[in-house]
This record gives sequence, structure tokens and C-alpha cells, in this order.
Amino acid sequence: MKPIVVLDLEWNGAYSKRIGGYLNEIIEFGAVRLDADLKPVDTFSALVRPQIGKKISDKIADLTSITEEELASGAPFMRVVSRFRHWAGDCLLMTWGTSDILALIENCRYFNADRHIPFLTDYVDAQAYCEAQMQYEAGKQMGLSTAAQRLGIDETAYGHHRALDDSRLTVRCLEAVYTGEESLKPFLQDARQEAFYDRMEFRTVLLCDLDNPLIHESDMAFACPSCGAEADRCEDWQMRNKAFHALFCCPKCQTRFYGRVQFKLKYEGLQVKKKIRPYVPPQEDSAAEGQGKTGGQHTMPDRIGSLQIHQNGEVVYLTAPDWEAQPWLRHAFSTRLGGISTGICATMNLGFGRGDDRETVLENYRRFCEAAGFSIESLCATAQVHRTAVRRVGRADRGAGILYPKPWSGIDSLITNEPGVTLCVYGADCVPLLFADPVHRAIGVAHAGWRGTVAGMALETLDAMHREFQTDAADVRVLIGPSIGPCCFEVDAPVAEAFCAFPDLDDPAIVEPRAGGKYHVDLWEANARLLQKAGVSHITKGNACTKCHPDLLWSHRATGGKRGAACGMLCIREEL
Repeated sequence: MKPIVVLDLEWNGAYSKRIGGYLNEIIEFGAVRLDADLKPVDTFSALVRPQIGKKISDKIADLTSITEEELASGAPFMRVVSRFRHWAGDCLLMTWGTSDILALIENCRYFNADRHIPFLTDYVDAQAYCEAQMQYEAGKQMGLSTAAQRLGIDETAYGHHRALDDSRLTVRCLEAVYTGEESLKPFLQDARQEAFYDRMEFRTVLLCDLDNPLIHESDMAFACPSCGAEADRCEDWQMRNKAFHALFCCPKCQTRFYGRVQFKLKYEGLQVKKKIRPYVPPQEDSAAEGQGKTGGQHTMPDRIGSLQIHQNGEVVYLTAPDWEAQPWLRHAFSTRLGGISTGICATMNLGFGRGDDRETVLENYRRFCEAAGFSIESLCATAQVHRTAVRRVGRADRGAGILYPKPWSGIDSLITNEPGVTLCVYGADCVPLLFADPVHRAIGVAHAGWRGTVAGMALETLDAMHREFQTDAADVRVLIGPSIGPCCFEVDAPVAEAFCAFPDLDDPAIVEPRAGGKYHVDLWEANARLLQKAGVSHITKGNACTKCHPDLLWSHRATGGKRGAACGMLCIREEL
């Protein structure tokens, strides 16, 4: 077998006028050469002087600690490639995931007018190999940090987010699962073939048109889960959350169920995913029978997405069942029902900046807190500005932003480890994130619109909790609250490109092209993906789209900005 070289890269998203779009410009190479027993024998490290983006983004600077002054002393990309080719020789190249390979293809095409990577002949995806060896859950990707934690490897000994350190950590993970040369063969790819590059650059596409010739009638058929007979479809197909849904009825045993089917066009061909879920009969509009909750003249379901709907008096609020099972926490998300506001803010408006009378908003807070089990005196809020600043608060800050003016500005995340301090986060399409560390009894909330998401608001909150409370990402629970869903969040190309500038987010499951140069973005999955890469595995998606439910939830897009504000609240119970 050829010598193995494990490579890791760091890059900075840069906008190029030449290509009229973003490019992940490589700024650092780090590699380890291994012997036949996977023992390190040599290392390679080099900084690359940027030629497109002269300024490093704050996110990359924070992650890597690489400065612009250091990069100025680096060599141009193709010169570093030449040096690496000479050092690596004829080798079997391995990277953790294919993002580094895609970045290399992108940079080679830009700087050398040729997508072919000069030093690449044989390739193995180390991530795919480790996932298979560790029997990781199919269909999910395992980040390097997650792999290290599962293997009992102390990743702090290898630094963080520097190319050579990440290469060394990859080697350590490989050593822990390696079972010999034969085990690598199923993952070996011949990088001298054009098919390799075609496969690497192929973007998975979600098919949203049932008239597509690739979709066959049999793909839309479902068998009855009770008797196995072919079921009849009882309604038109509806597109929701990137999949088609319809009600089916079995002509043989009369069983009803919902069928869900999703079509993904991959390099290998069309992938069809089918799921069946039970049919739940519509509830009668009768409170006396206890079937459902009433708001106005309509009967509400017991759930929206995965969130439970509660009604206490006139106040309607939401919780996550798995978070309710945490006895040390109290949490809730407001709806637009149960307050005393009128006009465009009717009825439960919790925003002081929406043109509503202050005393009216305060009364709304009193009613919501009483219904959901919070003390209005314990609330702590801040002005959100779509940035990534985090502030630690405590009992001395109770009442801030509610009972008295906000003492700080430009803060989109609050954290605390003190019981009886209720953190507030606002939204009306933007994503509210709740964080809970059960080991160190610490919590946090964060406001992540699309700007906050791509800027790493979730990761900034996680880092702040680690810094202040020694929080370990592996212990953290995160709840993604009501916000605009991928079904409704349509954006133009510049916003889509801001997401695609990050390899972890450049995925049709997150950024889905639509007709007319538009895109649909999944903010829920984008935040989840970033958190998972950081080592968080306990993530609850509320799956409650604000725009899809304008009668229950405040939505900026659904109302054209003429709206009230919703609030998510989280506290550590004092009584424990």
C-alpha cells in the first residue's frame, strides 16, 4: 500500500469579482505522513497568502487564531501546492470528509484554470471510513469532534481549528478504529478519473416537481401498514418541509395513514425516501369534550411541529416535551393569543418597540408569566441587533429590559448559572435558541436570524458557556424554537451565497435552489449542523414554522412587518 498522508485545510470565505461569487480561499495546509502501522513519521504545515480576500472574517479569526499579519508572510496557493506535492510524493491521501477536497478543486480551478488537484491520485474519506468502523447512524455525518469524544480521545491535547492539529486528531481517530489495509479498500477512490471530480462536484438536488420524468408512478405508491394491500390516495399531494405528503386509505381494511415521500437526485441516481405515519382524526370543536384547545372560534391541535400547545385561561403557549422532562428547568414560547393588545399587535404582544402602549405590554407579560409559571420580576432581556455578542447575567440583572430600560445594547445572547433568572429571547421568524447544560446547571438563549446563523451565533453562545461555566458541548441540550421554516424562508442569491460560503452549510438540504433565481434556506438544519460539528448531539427541533401558522404565531413575513413580538423564556428553577 502507498504511504498514507492525512491532510486538513483552513479557508476563508472571500468574494471574487472575477467569478461574481464567493470562494473558500485556502489559508493553511496541515498534514501528517504515516507509516504502514498508521504511526506519524513526518508533518507538513504552511500558511497561504490570500490573493482574493485580504481580510479574514471575524468567525475564521476567532476559530483559528490566524492573523492577517501571519498570512502576509505565507506563500501563494500554487506555490504551497507545489511544496506539498514534493513533500507528499505518491501517496494515499485522506481527509476528514470531502469539504477539503472540494475546497482544493475550487482553488485549483481559480488559480490554475484546472480543477485537477496536482498531488491527488488515490483518496479515502476518513470520515466515511470511521463512520463505518464505528457503525455510526446511517444517513448522519459524524464530525471530527464527535468521533474523538466517542472514542475517548482528549481533543484538547490537539489544539482546535488549526490545520496540523486537526490532521493529528484525525490520525488519532483513524488509529483507534483501523483494522488493516483490507478495511480501506471499499473506501478507496481513484482520483485520476474524471468521474472522481464529477462525483465530488455534484450537488444533490431535491426534486419538487412530480412531473419530473425521473419519478415513476410506483415511487408514489404506498402499501397499507396493517394488511399490506396497495392503498388509495385520498387527497392531492402537498409539498411540506422538502417532501410530499398525502392521506391514504386502504380499500381492503379501511386503514388510514399519511404517506411521505422525498426525492433526492444524487450522483449515483435518484434516491427515494418513504415514510408512513398514523392518521389522527380531526378533533371536534368542543371544549366540553376536552378534544383540543380553543383560541377564538377555532379549535387548535395539541401540537405544532414537535412542540406541545398549552392553554391556561386565555393564554396559549408552547413547550418541548423532552425539555419539560428536565425538572431543573422551566421554559416556554409565547404565541399571539391571550394578551390585551389591540390592532396589529392583538393580542399577546411582548415587544416594547412595536408601537404598543408600555402598560399594555407589561400586562401581557404579567399574564404570560402567570400562565407559564414565571415571575415577571425575574425576567432579563436585551436589545437584539443580529450580531453575535453574548452577555452573562445574574440576579442583579433581573428586570432588565422589562421593568426598567435595557442597560446594554447590541447583545443577541444571554447566559447564566443562577436560579431564578429568566432569560428572554425575541423573534417573529428569526430562530430562538435555548441552551441547557445539566452537568454545570447553566443555561443560555440566543437570537439567530439568517445573519446570526451564518455568523455563528449558536457557536458563540456555546463558547461563552464553556468559558464562563466550563460547559462541555457533549452535555448541552439545545432547543430550536418557533421560527420561519424551510418551507417558507425564500431568499435571493446573495443570502444563499452567504450560507454556501461555509462547507458545512453548502448543502441542498440547507440551501435549496428554486425557480426564478430564488432559494429556500433551512435555518433549523443550518444551526443544528453547526452545533453538531461543535459536538452537540442533544438537539430538539421545534419544527414550528411561524409563517405557516400566522393565526397562532407572530411572523414578520406573513404580516408584512405589521405585528407584535413573541418571546421565549428559560430559567433554572429556584425551588430545586
